[in-house]
Amino acid sequence: MTKKRILITSISHFDPSPLRDLGYDPVRASTVRIAPDPDAVRALRGRIIEGSYDSAAFMSPRAIDLISPDAMLVKSLSAMRVYAVGPSTAGSLESRGIRVSGVPREYTSASLADLIAAENSKAPFRKMVVPRSALADSWFSEKLNSQGISSEELRIYTAQPDVEGINLFLHTLEEGVEAAVFTSRSSILMLVDYLRSCGRELEAIGALKRVKVIAIGPETARGLKSAGIDAAVLGIHSINGLVSYLKGDQT
Repeated sequence: MTKKRILITSISHFDPSPLRDLGYDPVRASTVRIAPDPDAVRALRGRIIEGSYDSAAFMSPRAIDLISPDAMLVKSLSAMRVYAVGPSTAGSLESRGIRVSGVPREYTSASLADLIAAENSKAPFRKMVVPRSALADSWFSEKLNSQGISSEELRIYTAQPDVEGINLFLHTLEEGVEAAVFTSRSSILMLVDYLRSCGRELEAIGALKRVKVIAIGPETARGLKSAGIDAAVLGIHSINGLVSYLKGDQT
């Protein structure tokens, strides 16, 4: 049986076997490369250990990986109220022994902000830290602050185009794919910005419009929409959610 090729922009490695079992040939082609800011990472670790915060909100597993939770940091985070934007981020925290106080029902930053506001009404936070990418906007902390929640965003990494991954993405797209899966807003924005710089944006977007495009969540879908690409949105925002979607278990 000929397997249907599917492009996935995930930065992280994943187990391809569930997709292969469904008859797909997954090709991981990351369009983004993470560049940590060592000084910002060091400052964040120090402030957490010093007790500068009583709570934290994590927006992705990448931030958790970058702060390298050792025994001292895990102990400090375990004494805090820690929130995660979705199950992948929560799983990354819990696998390190860090208890997660809450995950929103809808795995978006807007829903996370609403959850934190509801929690604050029950037991006010003293100060919350939000590790972010340098490319993220500041609306999340602004929304928290507008609701009387003292929060501080620390920009501990940035995203850059992964040229090798982009070339693999384009080559595979040209060869023909059943679908292209985007796993973050930055994965489409980095791709489009790079292609625009070398005059290949319209060609690639035209090719994407001829295949099924899947967004891992609504924020990723909005990034695709800004590039003129419509996408199906996974109900479960993870590779497991993609498997369920392809099985027809969710719409």
